[in-house]
Amino acid sequence: MPNTLQTDRLNLQPVNSEDIPALFEILSDLRAMRFMPSLPHQTLADTTRWLEQETAHPDAHCWSVKLQPTGKTIGYVNFLGGTRFPGMGYFMHPNVWGQGYAPEACGAVLPYGFDELGYDRLELWIDQNNAASLRVADKLGFQLKGRMPHKYGHETRHHFKLIYGLLASEWRAQQASAGDEAETTSATSFYGVEPVLMVHDVLKTAEFYRDMLGFNIDFIYGEPADHAGVSRADWTASGVAIQLTAVPPERDVTPSSYLHIRVDTSLDSLYKDYLARGANVTAAPEDKPWGMREFAIRDVNGQVLVFATHI
Repeated sequence: MPNTLQTDRLNLQPVNSEDIPALFEILSDLRAMRFMPSLPHQTLADTTRWLEQETAHPDAHCWSVKLQPTGKTIGYVNFLGGTRFPGMGYFMHPNVWGQGYAPEACGAVLPYGFDELGYDRLELWIDQNNAASLRVADKLGFQLKGRMPHKYGHETRHHFKLIYGLLASEWRAQQASAGDEAETTSATSFYGVEPVLMVHDVLKTAEFYRDMLGFNIDFIYGEPADHAGVSRADWTASGVAIQLTAVPPERDVTPSSYLHIRVDTSLDSLYKDYLARGANVTAAPEDKPWGMREFAIRDVNGQVLVFATHI
């Protein structure tokens, strides 16, 4: 169970069942749930189930945010348990928005996470349209690290989640006295990965990805072509990029794996487009038990491309 924390205006106490009515008041408010992945709670039982899920993992640390001196619960802050990287979440009652309680509460739990729990970093996942929460992240010193499509179960479209991150070393540097730069060190950062497919005919393969699958040809080197890059993206440094490299005709390029390409909820329209173009479809769209809807095609080299979207 996490420690009780205190700020000038707030008490943060380990959340318990006595907080359920106050949390229900927040989680049933349409304003508070606008950027949440679920619909507003309808009953206290909804909030009870939600709190059970929030606190189920042994690494989860959850606080109710209470005003001093009244003890009224106005919000919630937590460290998620069971995530790939340590994650933090927060929400406040809409009636107290704009008074600085969110950054004050989060600022109290950051030292607990970095110093007591030993986190080397923390992440915030914020809906790109949630301007108020983005301001909180900025006040706390978090920086934008990336974005990803995230589908809410009750909606048909994707929301882009902005991934904000803060390293423990960066946070400690912020705590240093003004003008006194603290030394920050970290391991090499990894920015992404691009598969490189071995092909016998680079130009033919690049043209296939352009003409059949709607990719752009980003570059072609060599005469005859021996290396190329193709991509399908809306912006630089996003989307899907693949490199192609030539190998001798006698070398077997039979694939031992496949490419899993994530797209948005227009997956079925994309399937119909590829079908109309004459793509070699190996599997029609189907909902999978791991929460994805997928279809597959085979390219001119026998490589299998699986296109997928969250359901």
